[in-house]
Amino acid sequence: MLEFIALISFLGIIVGGVLSVKAVFKKQPKKKALLLTGASFILMIGAGFALPTSPRVDIADKSIETNDQGTAIIKGKTNDESSITLDGEKIETENGKFTYKVTLKDDQPQKLTFVASIGDKDKAETIEVKPSKAFVAFLNEEKQDQETLKKAETALTLAESKPTQKNYDEAATRITSLTKEQKDFTKRLAIVKENVPIYEAVELAETKQTKEHVDSATALVAKATLNKEELLKRLTTVQQKITAKEKTEKQIASAREAVEKAEQEPTDEHYNQAIARIKELPNGNTDLTNRINNVKQTLATQKEEAKKVAEAQKKAEQEAQKAAEEQQAQVAAAAQTPETPAPDTQGTGQTVLVTPTGSKYHNRKCGNGTYTPATLEEAQARGLTPCSKCY
Repeated sequence: MLEFIALISFLGIIVGGVLSVKAVFKKQPKKKALLLTGASFILMIGAGFALPTSPRVDIADKSIETNDQGTAIIKGKTNDESSITLDGEKIETENGKFTYKVTLKDDQPQKLTFVASIGDKDKAETIEVKPSKAFVAFLNEEKQDQETLKKAETALTLAESKPTQKNYDEAATRITSLTKEQKDFTKRLAIVKENVPIYEAVELAETKQTKEHVDSATALVAKATLNKEELLKRLTTVQQKITAKEKTEKQIASAREAVEKAEQEPTDEHYNQAIARIKELPNGNTDLTNRINNVKQTLATQKEEAKKVAEAQKKAEQEAQKAAEEQQAQVAAAAQTPETPAPDTQGTGQTVLVTPTGSKYHNRKCGNGTYTPATLEEAQARGLTPCSKCY
């Protein structure tokens, strides 16, 4: 407003001056022109005195504390012509006064700079807002509440993902310690409590791995409201383990039966059958392997003994055959002699041939059988009589 008055006054002076000069040249009355010029000059001088030369901003306190909620009210004064801004934001004024409400977010002091402006002229005033002790205590308590709330949330989330009695108790303790009731937490905790027996039944089925425990857990999981799909997958895995366990037990029983048969009748056939059954076992069996190895050693011993017996028998047969051939040669030589003495039936050291089961003794190999040499006395002592073909 003052600027407008000053502008009109300036224009009035110019117009008055022009009219005064014109009146002088035309020799007309100059009174009106001089009055206009004088009035305009006086008005401009008054507006000049009334118009401020610089902006003004006054804040009573250079430092102020917040209340227990972190809020402070800043009060200041300025002139009507000044505009007040804070960080570029205009502050409303009324009759040269202004107020500003500030709320701290933490326990750190905050400096605010208010700027009063008139045209291109500025004046700044800075005030520091400090947190009060009550507000710092409030922040600490709130921080502790947030930490407690976070711990409760973590414990509850764990209990929901793994609803065991231990996790439920931990979550319940955390939630109870909260200063403010959390209805959502209470509701979620109740759901965890309902699922604890279900989760424990699944764990028991995994530990025991029996059909009865799996069936019982499956019936409970049908009512689960937490992690139902995961629990069903775990029970499926348990059932697969039970099936594999039963199969393995049958394989072990079959392998044990084959080993026992090989131990009772150690033959190559029984040994090979037992080895095949043991190889079918998923993880082998040390005990059965050791037992079948003993059977293998028994077979090796038997084969060695049989080999020795066969060699001894073959040697005996060769010796008997040789003796029989010698006896036959002697008989043939005796037959070519003109006078052949009668058989010595009194046992004068004559050598004859005998068989293990025959009732006769011979002077040559007579028919099939295993012949061994013996003295006549030994043959007669066994009750053997002369062969009618040989004698």
